[in-house]
Amino acid sequence: MCFAWPDNFGYLLLLIPLAVLFGYGFMRQLQARERFASRGMIRAPGRRRLLFGRMLHFSAIALLLFALVGPQLCRGQRVVFRKGADLVFMLDVSSSMLAADVPPDRLERARDAALRISSQVPDGRRALLLFAAEPLVQCPLTHDRDAFEALIGMASPALVEQQGTSFAPAFEQAIELFAVPPAFGDEGRFRAERIVVLLSDGEDHEGGAVAASGKLRQAGITLFVLGVGRWGDALIADPLHPGEVKRDRDGNAVKTRFSPLALQQVARASGGLYFDTAGRDTVYDDVAGRINRIVAGSRLVSVPDDGYPLYHYVLGAGVLLLLIERLLAAWRSNEKP
Repeated sequence: MCFAWPDNFGYLLLLIPLAVLFGYGFMRQLQARERFASRGMIRAPGRRRLLFGRMLHFSAIALLLFALVGPQLCRGQRVVFRKGADLVFMLDVSSSMLAADVPPDRLERARDAALRISSQVPDGRRALLLFAAEPLVQCPLTHDRDAFEALIGMASPALVEQQGTSFAPAFEQAIELFAVPPAFGDEGRFRAERIVVLLSDGEDHEGGAVAASGKLRQAGITLFVLGVGRWGDALIADPLHPGEVKRDRDGNAVKTRFSPLALQQVARASGGLYFDTAGRDTVYDDVAGRINRIVAGSRLVSVPDDGYPLYHYVLGAGVLLLLIERLLAAWRSNEKP
């Protein structure tokens, strides 16, 4: 047996406190019925019948939770060959990326880094994911390098309406991008290495970036993090008024701060690597070289074969048990004292 959504196994932990609550409720119900029976108000309680009802209720909830992991009847394993690399470039386009502490500005430096890394990795597809407070798929996974490079040149904060910076939804969107199979080719025998290249200054206004990046590791996705910026405060250019700095409502210049420590924590949580782009241009060659070594080390791996889904049967069994338990409870309540 294999599972379509193994990340949902955590929901099964709810059965532990649920079993405790059911046991406690059973004892309280049994004691209450014994008190009423001693006064001749009801018949003597049937322990087995009460216990059977509780077990039906608990089993029904357990089946409903188990259906969330998507059980499937698999026919075995199949061997696939990791070939090439599918790269998703996560590009931060929040307004802080317009700071010019690294010339000409952080965003232009990040765009150039993405183009240089992509050009040195020969095989596989490319995708561009822009993000600020929310993610935007600028380019889905494609073999069309010209279209990908053209869309990188168009990346700007104006494309994402809601500004700020939030990594968590962007990481989730990146995982979903890899779920799209190639439009051609034998996907049954070949699978590309899945790699995310994050380019950002590290400002995170929402939190949750470390936990979200850990999902990449669970999904078998490699993460490379490139920090864009320099230590210290930096002024943000005003996109509406070229040559001027962005100001708040009080007229004060808006400043941003490069946060490499946050980016390092993200890389560490995902099992990936962090690189600082401010020091030397050869860092792009280093990242591309590491990606190419991953591709060169492509290997035969065993993955679950296509299986027959069982979760709808499990879900139906859970609903049926709940219905039976409710009917038995109604029947017991209608018994004459």
